[in-house]
Amino acid sequence: MRILKTTRQTMERTTFVLALTLAASGVLTGCSTGAGMGSGPIPVQGVAVHGNVHGGQQPIVGAILQLYAAGSSGYGSAATPLISSVVKTDSSGNFSIGGDFTCTSGSQLIYLTATQGDAGAGNNPNLALMVALGPCSDLASIPFVWLNEVTTVASVWALSPFMTGFANVGAPASNVTGLTNAFVDVNTLVDITKGSSPGAALPAGTSVPSSEIYTLSNILASCVNSAGGAAGTPTTNCGKLFSSVNPGTGAAPSDTIAAAMDIAQHPGFNVGALYTLPGPDGAAFPSGLILQPNDFTIAVNFTSGGISAPAALAADASGNVWVANGTGAAVTELSHSGTPVLGSPFAASLSGASAIAIDASGGPWITNKTGNSVSRLTAAGSVVAGSPYNTAGFFVAPTGIAFDLMGNAWISNSGDNSVSVLNSAGSVQRHSPTGLSMPVGIGVNPR
Repeated sequence: MRILKTTRQTMERTTFVLALTLAASGVLTGCSTGAGMGSGPIPVQGVAVHGNVHGGQQPIVGAILQLYAAGSSGYGSAATPLISSVVKTDSSGNFSIGGDFTCTSGSQLIYLTATQGDAGAGNNPNLALMVALGPCSDLASIPFVWLNEVTTVASVWALSPFMTGFANVGAPASNVTGLTNAFVDVNTLVDITKGSSPGAALPAGTSVPSSEIYTLSNILASCVNSAGGAAGTPTTNCGKLFSSVNPGTGAAPSDTIAAAMDIAQHPGFNVGALYTLPGPDGAAFPSGLILQPNDFTIAVNFTSGGISAPAALAADASGNVWVANGTGAAVTELSHSGTPVLGSPFAASLSGASAIAIDASGGPWITNKTGNSVSRLTAAGSVVAGSPYNTAGFFVAPTGIAFDLMGNAWISNSGDNSVSVLNSAGSVQRHSPTGLSMPVGIGVNPR
């Protein structure tokens, strides 16, 4: 099963997509609730962060490091710089950041950037690399951090729904889970301690398009390993890159993170020009694609958890993905990292599953096209009493399902041009509006 994770909704309720869909929400620490007292986040003292910055296979000298805490006032909100002193890489690309900073809580999400520096061709004002580190409380468990084009591609593709630039990565308070899941996705795509793909703890049955990630890294490296250049200067690799990624909806980028973000958000734009940008001898990472792709969407592929002829999928509020299997009569539930949830797949008496939706309590409802019924599970995967619902004549080849604000399930019946409304008690009504012809899907206006 291939899950794309490229939208805010996917990150909030899956994603991935990437194709992270592509989730078990990260464990948030550092908050406390006292009995009879007010609650609030507990500040966490920072720890030393050590690592290296490379452009392809070249150390970057004099790159400026900055730790950021992701914003919390909206999508693309301003991130908070955590270090006030200037930290630069040495002649080997190494750096060391002291622990003289404070996070507002252990759950505050942290990322690291490197800007400017010299990869061998002179100082590059357009150079920008990044790596998503995760919750502040986890920093002490990261022995070494590697920043290069690979960590940048993984971080930007996972975080692109939440960013407008390297200093603007954030989400509203209502979508902390989504942003947390996006940070988790980075570690699926890349090993941040080595700067290589895939991640160190890739779940069984999960595959990552590492060759595509290396190809994108080579595209960025063509600019990183140069002296820079602005868009519109075709004699420079940076100029070529910045001109190639601009879809015409805004100003051309002026740094490599912004260029990567443009590609991630417009993966089908100018693919041919980007693919050939490194040139025949410009592969900083030799494990790239051997053929030009159709687009630069990054998708993560999941095959575990009893997935069998998947017919439809939906994500719950925690980001876990529920899959209605076309064969096997069961429903698969995957965590955000692609690991099957304990007990999955869950028996659900499916019969020709065609659509799935998640109710307000986190339970999946599945339409059965050949069984002319609707199956329902709890959030824990147990079959609800009375399921499957198959009131005679009320479900005829049902193919779509959606919930209204009252918790009623609306089902489109492709077999007799009708719509059924099913409540949580199992009672059903049927409507046959004029002009309906073989409906295969349905949506509910939330107003």
